[in-house]
Amino acid sequence: MTFNWNQTLDFLERRALFSPDWPVLYESDRNREYSYYELNQRASALAAYLTEEAGLQKGDRMAVLARNCVEYIDFFFAALKTGIILVPLNVRLSAEELSGMLTQTQPRLLVYEEIFEEIASALKNSTVEKLIVLKIEQAQLESEAESYNSILENNLGRFNNPVDIQPEDPLMLLFTGGTTGPPKAAVISNRAVFFNMLSETISWQLGPKTIVPSLLPFFHTGGWNLVALPTIFAGGQVLINPTFDPELTLRQVEEKKCSFLFAAATMFRMISSQDSFEKTDLSSLQFVMSGAAPCPVSVMEPYWEKGIKFVQGYGITEGGPNNLYMPWSSLSWKEVKDKCQSVGRPFIYCQARIVGEDGKEKKPGQLGELLLGGPVTFSGYWNKPEETKNTLRDGWVHTGDIAKQDEDGFYYIVDRKKDMYISGGENVFPVEVEKIIEAHPQVQEAAVIGIPDEKWGETGKAYIVLKQGGNPEPEDIKKYLGDKMARYKLPREVVFVDSIPKSSVGKILKKLLAENNN
Repeated sequence: MTFNWNQTLDFLERRALFSPDWPVLYESDRNREYSYYELNQRASALAAYLTEEAGLQKGDRMAVLARNCVEYIDFFFAALKTGIILVPLNVRLSAEELSGMLTQTQPRLLVYEEIFEEIASALKNSTVEKLIVLKIEQAQLESEAESYNSILENNLGRFNNPVDIQPEDPLMLLFTGGTTGPPKAAVISNRAVFFNMLSETISWQLGPKTIVPSLLPFFHTGGWNLVALPTIFAGGQVLINPTFDPELTLRQVEEKKCSFLFAAATMFRMISSQDSFEKTDLSSLQFVMSGAAPCPVSVMEPYWEKGIKFVQGYGITEGGPNNLYMPWSSLSWKEVKDKCQSVGRPFIYCQARIVGEDGKEKKPGQLGELLLGGPVTFSGYWNKPEETKNTLRDGWVHTGDIAKQDEDGFYYIVDRKKDMYISGGENVFPVEVEKIIEAHPQVQEAAVIGIPDEKWGETGKAYIVLKQGGNPEPEDIKKYLGDKMARYKLPREVVFVDSIPKSSVGKILKKLLAENNN
């Protein structure tokens, strides 16, 4: 008899047995709390529906287009129980962008929240193997949409899982931006999710008393692997809300006695800009941590003044993303401030190296490429073997980020992946934006770079060479782009130039554009 991994990997099932009455989720918009037992019952009922009525099998994909909600979490744990692969979709993208993702992953099931019905209807024309649309609530919608509540009611207690779940089986396909073509889907295995949860639980000292708001969306790896899943794994409680609300976050920290906050720098700036920030009791917070983009000291200072250790971390989708963090519990206040621009040291189950072009280790103070390894890393890109070989080599994830270490072993990110910039916590890859700009009938050539922005960290600036006789205004270009991409990708500045600097082999020299912008 072979070892059965199902009980080990299905941590919700185990939690429902050992702590059934403990609160695991709280939905603020519905003012509804869920226990571990109740959440497991929901996920099991959904798993029965997916395998018996919908006919999905291990390895099939199901895509979800929704804001953060308990139903989303149901689908994650149903995937964990059945071997069906979850494909979260970015709700900020256009139908055209989402269609490319569906074409790439071929899901048999599309789950959408009511407010995205128009986009979901457009996606029905995508080349997918099979499309089933579920509605989250009971509203009367068109199409073959089924009542989600009825699905749960009709399938309670029916799940009997015969599927053998293995550690290397894919659990999620999380999209990460690509420098050419559409974004790539990173394959996240059961093994990666399990070790990420274990690594963070140990490193961040999570436990049954941990209470934390999930401020990042579930189409991001951070929404799952940095907050929700490790907290549930540890026996804590996750507070979820459909959208980020800085005022609500402050209120929840005070009322629920939250343990920590993880968010992008721009979100922390929005929180501290609230009129209620100064009078809100935030003493329950052990630390707050910023990720996704470099964080200015000016964002940290309001939290320091309230006695909260504000630190930074680093992670990428391919890396887990529990990769590097500042060990807040062992840092003195002097170290917190002296090393505030550091992203810390590796998590318990993550390994990190800094190497040169020759692959040799760099000494402290020397610059090199950051490599990540260990059981927390991804398995490759979905159906993209060449891209996988470029990123995952000899078991190491090549981040493309330039980093250094100090004499104390703390890591610093010096430069990011070539050309990519981060706006409001979202990765923006200029090549994708440039191709859409260049499809404009009056545009000959375009180059996009990231420029500093007080509110969003960075925004885009587009340099455009017009075709002869072309005469659009900057606002005409912005309007043209408006329905072709997510708003965070839209360049905030558009300038027309006679030429764009290039190297001797025709490559655009974006470094010169950035230098000329300063």
